[in-house]
Amino acid sequence: MSLAALASGGVAPILLVFILLIGARWPALRSMGAGWVLASLLGLLLWRMDPAWWSAAVVYGALQALQIILIVFGAILLMNHLDRSGAIATIRWHFAKITEDRRVQLLLVGLGFVTLMEGVAGFGTPGALAAPLLIGLGFPPLAGAVFGLFFNVSQPPFGAAGTPVLGGVGAVIDEGVLGPEVTVAAFLDDVTAYTAIFTGITTLIWGLVSVFLLLLWFGHEKDRNLRVALRGTLPVLPIALLLGALAGLSQVVVAWFLGPELPNMAAALIVLVVGIEMVSRGILVPKKPWEFPERESWPESWRGSGTQAAVTEPKKEMLIYLAWGPYALVVLVLIFTRWPTLGIDDWLRGFTFDVDSILGQDLSFSLEYLYSPGVLPFIPVAVLSAFMYRLKARELVDIWKRSAKQLLAPALTLIVAVSMTQVIIQSATNPIDEPGMMQALSRAVAALVGRALPFVAPIIGSLGSFMTGSNTSSNILFSVLQHDAALDVGISATIVVSLQNAGGGIGNILSVLNVAAICGVTRLTGMESEILRRVLVPSLLLALFVGALGLLIVFVAPQVY
Repeated sequence: MSLAALASGGVAPILLVFILLIGARWPALRSMGAGWVLASLLGLLLWRMDPAWWSAAVVYGALQALQIILIVFGAILLMNHLDRSGAIATIRWHFAKITEDRRVQLLLVGLGFVTLMEGVAGFGTPGALAAPLLIGLGFPPLAGAVFGLFFNVSQPPFGAAGTPVLGGVGAVIDEGVLGPEVTVAAFLDDVTAYTAIFTGITTLIWGLVSVFLLLLWFGHEKDRNLRVALRGTLPVLPIALLLGALAGLSQVVVAWFLGPELPNMAAALIVLVVGIEMVSRGILVPKKPWEFPERESWPESWRGSGTQAAVTEPKKEMLIYLAWGPYALVVLVLIFTRWPTLGIDDWLRGFTFDVDSILGQDLSFSLEYLYSPGVLPFIPVAVLSAFMYRLKARELVDIWKRSAKQLLAPALTLIVAVSMTQVIIQSATNPIDEPGMMQALSRAVAALVGRALPFVAPIIGSLGSFMTGSNTSSNILFSVLQHDAALDVGISATIVVSLQNAGGGIGNILSVLNVAAICGVTRLTGMESEILRRVLVPSLLLALFVGALGLLIVFVAPQVY
């Protein structure tokens, strides 16, 4: 068969998933299920995969999803404990008391709170919490929804304690994909490090960009122009760049030395501690606070319908240090267990759940369950927080039931998605001696874009997140394609996969699923197109910027695998 025919077969399951998600508006689970069926039929009938090998690939994919599910459950469980206890409400109250300047509030919430929520929880949590927080502070509902999404662009690649790297890239790029040149652990460490370069530079400038757009879109009617918005941005230039630099540099340093679990959490806590202290002391804070127009003059599009009933006023329900305590504890435990010279990480990795020769085939699976952030520290910290906040037994039962219910749909979706991707990858083992689906697709991409692949890689990653609503899912679908295409054109696979990961974060703010979810939380249903219209151009420009940066780096560091 020709490369074009093979590539068409390879892209067909992924294309079907996208069409069903966007065109037919099917739920993610049904869409992924349809893609799984098509991939299986193509593998068995066109690539003539041995049924035993196909079955092993299906089971292998389902097992690979377990490591992601553990992290998702731990993150959901911790978040539900904090929500039920009043910790989240207290954090909202805390932000309201720090400063009246809306520009500075946006920087602290965006660079601090959103980054922390993505690092600890991910999977749509940051926007769902940040938008009501901003609205509770007095932002127009549309502004709360837009910027709840807008800041969640450079954090998703390290979201939920590194899930897009560990459970996304790591779920599909294994020893069989890499070959003898590099180990999986070393490859994931390098992807983490190079991803942080792209996210760190983005974080440096994103606070300033966000303040400018806040003034341009939501200032007084006569001031909504480029000149006035720029003039209103200049007073916060020092603090915006300082907080952006602290967050971006923290991401880079922590990613290079400690891995993918901690960059967001460390960056967020540094920004929050330094930023809140500076603002409380009036350091680099503009002398004249900036405020929105009078509420009565807000256009109808800013208000939505029923939003006021959806968002309660900020309320202090406990001491501040108790509200922030579990987040600090998560970071401390992760640092303690990941610090390379302590040796604790090696000890934790020794506890494994192994499945050798799945269904008698040459595929094996190993889960380092104690090393999973979902098991340690998320679940223990969640349990400890129940004692800290004196939650009642009935409340705890409700929390665990709610967490299990919330886990069901994403867990099934992840199982089907990873299983589908593994069928596509493992179709390379076939009796007709043809490239597998993913191999054919990667060769076609390589032939189409050539050595300009780094420029295109973030756009591919963004497309995956736009369609699936998940940086992790985008990495599951496209990491192997990007890896193989990079090798085909003779450039660094590590940097290209890092661009895939960084692009997945950018696509998060365009995802129809994320936009719909945040509209539901803020009761802005029907305003999805208005939100997408505002975030579309900035996100596309950012994807092009990251691609250009990647193109530069890949030729500056050509020796990287």
